[in-house]
Amino acid sequence: MNIQSLSVCVPAKKCINDCSFCCSKMHSADYEDRFSGISNYYEYSEDIKKRIEYARENGCNTCMLTGNNEPQQNKDFLKIFSEINRSIKYPFLNIEMQTTGALIDDDYLDFLKTSVGITTIAISVACLDDSGRNIEMINTPDKNLDIATLCNSIKKRNINLRLCLNMNDDILINNPFTVESIISVCKNLGADQITFRALWAPDYQSEQGQWVKDHVTAKTTDLISDLKKDIVKNGKYLDTLEYGSDRYDYYDFSVVIDDDSMSQNENKTAVKYLILRPNGHLYSKWDSKASLIF
Repeated sequence: MNIQSLSVCVPAKKCINDCSFCCSKMHSADYEDRFSGISNYYEYSEDIKKRIEYARENGCNTCMLTGNNEPQQNKDFLKIFSEINRSIKYPFLNIEMQTTGALIDDDYLDFLKTSVGITTIAISVACLDDSGRNIEMINTPDKNLDIATLCNSIKKRNINLRLCLNMNDDILINNPFTVESIISVCKNLGADQITFRALWAPDYQSEQGQWVKDHVTAKTTDLISDLKKDIVKNGKYLDTLEYGSDRYDYYDFSVVIDDDSMSQNENKTAVKYLILRPNGHLYSKWDSKASLIF
């Protein structure tokens, strides 16, 4: 089995943010949060341990802390995850966190690196060059969230910085809407890697799906098309990820275009994600309970 990453969904009652394009709100599958009402710590931790070991034994080398909320909301779970990971024979060494960066300060960054073992922080960004517009689109209570300040703090701690750009018509406001401008802003922020994420919407019946329809117009789809062409033309092929996406050296960035963020494209030889839900079970699809592995 070829597995790109293990996505550990960090449980929380409700996300502190309310992203306009949130894909979690576009599918209704609910998973019991066994952590919050934990009555048997040993049993729960053993369930989590088995799933983590299963991923490692099947050749998965990357763990992504994520969820239907901000993973930093649940510090207690992060501590338990770290304890479990360190206890297995072959612990994950490459541990990433997917976040908007909300409420992460210098002290929390120290905790993430030293206690959890975070090696990469992937900042999900809706607007690259205007923190006010970015805050507005992710609807965060952290009104002090400043992407430039956060990126600088991450780099100071020698943590790998990936910018995950949620491609929409407002990804740039203060710069020309061009490939060159995106690259320039990312360089100024000190990024090591860039993921260009095509926003997902299964239909437009939800509020979030309608937002994607209204804010991802030909302006953005044309830019993504230009990016793909330019990356192939001017980038240097590095390798192919387990699920089939090509990775390029593009102006000294490690670049991937993620046009299948929900793992909808069929690949019979690889699993894009293994997903560890708060109920302690492992799945292979974000939007299907039937994808239960065990």
